[in-house]
Amino acid sequence: MSAAPPSPAPPPAPEPRVRGVRRFAGKVVDFVLNWPGGRWPVPTVTSLFVIAALLVAGVELMPRALSDVTLTVRARTEVLDLTLQPERTYTWWLPPGGYSLLTASAAAGCEHRGRFDVFCMYDEPTAITIKNGATVRFELTTLDGAPAPSFLLALTPQPAVAGQAASSFEIRSAADEVLVTTPELVAFESQPVQQWRIPLFVERVQIGESLADSVGPAEALGTITRQPILTDGDVRMFARTLWFSERYQIKEERFDPADVVQIPAEQSERGLLLGLLSLDATAQREFDLTLHTDLAEVFVRRLGAEHRIGVSMWAVVSKLPMWLALWVVWVSLIIVANYYSDRLGELRGHKHDAQQT
Repeated sequence: MSAAPPSPAPPPAPEPRVRGVRRFAGKVVDFVLNWPGGRWPVPTVTSLFVIAALLVAGVELMPRALSDVTLTVRARTEVLDLTLQPERTYTWWLPPGGYSLLTASAAAGCEHRGRFDVFCMYDEPTAITIKNGATVRFELTTLDGAPAPSFLLALTPQPAVAGQAASSFEIRSAADEVLVTTPELVAFESQPVQQWRIPLFVERVQIGESLADSVGPAEALGTITRQPILTDGDVRMFARTLWFSERYQIKEERFDPADVVQIPAEQSERGLLLGLLSLDATAQREFDLTLHTDLAEVFVRRLGAEHRIGVSMWAVVSKLPMWLALWVVWVSLIIVANYYSDRLGELRGHKHDAQQT
């Protein structure tokens, strides 16, 4: 009898798919971290580049509180809109000029032209006190050929909300005599002024006005209709990082004529902006505005080119000398790693050739 043929060997069991994926991923990681040669703790070119990329990404994720970013805005503008802090009481000295009021009580030296038309003219400087906040607009109303600039101030009251009382305005003379008190809209137009300035403590500001939407409030006083704009300006950003006590500049950008600059950048956000607003007939014929704030962004509206001006954390730290030194060391490590990787590849090639022979 012939022996039965041996049964064929069973086919090898297929490798589990999960194990194959893991093996492939391990090969990829090994190729990335160890090409073109060498193993940890010997660094390679690719691994150093990967670490550098991770370092840059990590810097961008650092909290902004560490950088202490502040910005300074300087502008020459013909129009300016401000939102005052409701918890602060403001007292501004104004040059000689006339007030247009809707209503007024204790209106010394005022002429009632109609039911909702009160005009008060003063040939001496006056002081206006603003309580519980308001929206303020400054606009140049200088006539062509005038020897000095003049301006309009419009105060829009804020209604009572959330326990906060409504706005109120009080006009006083140089002798501290109360001339007018009113909770309604106030418009003031100055006579030509040689020099004038006030400090600013505000929570919002808009510098300039869109030419497409410009409607001069000076029309209410019968003056020439104009389209006031921002004429010139720039924003500079500064930082004070970690243990460094000195402030250093990290960015500067200029505004274009007719830009509209909004601070804070978010419409719903509130901040603290400190600065100075001045008007000088001998130096310029526009408002000179300087503002300082700890906000890190401004928003610029421009026809078809709206954008934000901000700063990244990388821009903050890259200006420090220690970071420049770090990158010099890092580039040196990459060069050294490349050299030793080539050498290690040559040694492996020689060893492989020796084993073959």
